[in-house]
Amino acid sequence: MIIPHNIEFKTPDLLDEYQQINPKLRIVLEDMASFVVGHGYKFIVTDLLSELSEDKKLKRVSTSHLEGRGADVRCTDWPLDFREKLEHYYEAKYKSWAAISKQTGKENLILFHVGTAMHLHIQLRKGL
Repeated sequence: MIIPHNIEFKTPDLLDEYQQINPKLRIVLEDMASFVVGHGYKFIVTDLLSELSEDKKLKRVSTSHLEGRGADVRCTDWPLDFREKLEHYYEAKYKSWAAISKQTGKENLILFHVGTAMHLHIQLRKGL
């Protein structure tokens, strides 16, 4: 079992799901977690894998969670300037791994989202 450093999980079952996600997504999450924890904040994964019924219920437009290439990370306790710094740095660092937007055709590794709570949605492109 892979036990990631610096990553907390909202629920215990997410550690099991972590074993099943795309290995490159694990690389990104562990890299980001080191950065976040190194700045004194918590890195908490709140969602990883999904099922089609859940995606439909949440009206998701992406299949990234369904395919194991998407993750949600809580960012409610991070200052805005810190979150923007993180987004800018990692968007550039992992540009070639980022999902491609259906709307714009541009790479999007990180999307700020407010669903049931404020979070960052991390997503990889298909085929990695």
